[in-house]
Amino acid sequence: MQYPPINNWIPYKLTYTEKEWMVKWLDLGDQRMDLPFFDETIQLCRIKQLERSRVQSISTADFLMDVCKDLPGLQPSAFVFHVSRCGSTLVSQAFTTSEENIVVAEAPLLDEILRSTEQQADLDPQNREDWFKAAVNLMGQHRNARETDYIIKLDSWHIHFYELLRSWYPETPFFFLYRQPDQVVASHDKRRGLQAVPGLINPALLKIDDISRFGSDFNRYTSAVLYEYYVQLQAIHKLHHPLNGFFDYADGVFEMMEAFSAFSRIPIKDAALLSDRLKYHSKYKGDVFKPDAADDAKYFHEDCHAAYEQLNAQIK
Repeated sequence: MQYPPINNWIPYKLTYTEKEWMVKWLDLGDQRMDLPFFDETIQLCRIKQLERSRVQSISTADFLMDVCKDLPGLQPSAFVFHVSRCGSTLVSQAFTTSEENIVVAEAPLLDEILRSTEQQADLDPQNREDWFKAAVNLMGQHRNARETDYIIKLDSWHIHFYELLRSWYPETPFFFLYRQPDQVVASHDKRRGLQAVPGLINPALLKIDDISRFGSDFNRYTSAVLYEYYVQLQAIHKLHHPLNGFFDYADGVFEMMEAFSAFSRIPIKDAALLSDRLKYHSKYKGDVFKPDAADDAKYFHEDCHAAYEQLNAQIK
């Protein structure tokens, strides 16, 4: 296969300055996108890039469409949505064990494109769609000539972009992962994600009307965010779209891998290798996985748990 000059280069950051959208570019070199989160890949490759040159590679956002034309690569085989701390990173990590899979896990650029209207309210909707699809195409480019499947794991708040993403990808499997909320809250209490800290993610996107009412109770805030996730998942499930699949973390980790594989039709190439990866922490490859501690009543919020139970009743 003959590779174009853009081979191994991907866009990684979108910025808006002086009424102009610009994109920063990154040379992946021979680095696979197999780290738990995409920003880890960015940091590693930026260091290598800076060692070669201090000059930044920047273009207009519209340049994305020009360079992805006729680029050999894959269209997404599946998008993974999740409520956070429910096995999504483990799914993406497990499927990186095969070099036949391209896996993009929570790429900041995709979030920046989806949320670009927060910076420019009158942005042409077609621009946002074109940029997103071009970025996806560039990240899904062939790099070893063996890739057959392409998985994109989104950020948890992208559940609220379901209608938009489904309109862009009507024939792509969407796999939704969820978990009992008190267990999710307990996990965030140990190490908080962006959506678990008031104000770090636009409250309007999270459907939170007034963050001041939570004061310093970050766990209650996290529970409110989760409540809206479960309500959105209920609405999505009621659509009965044949390419929407749902899985509860409580039903088993390896079962989750099998369910995702069957639903997305992405085969598990090496079950032994995948099983070995499941022995270790999803976010820290060198740490042996330890099950969560027993439930603590301080993480339980009745309204959120009720929304989770209603979702389970619909699905199961």
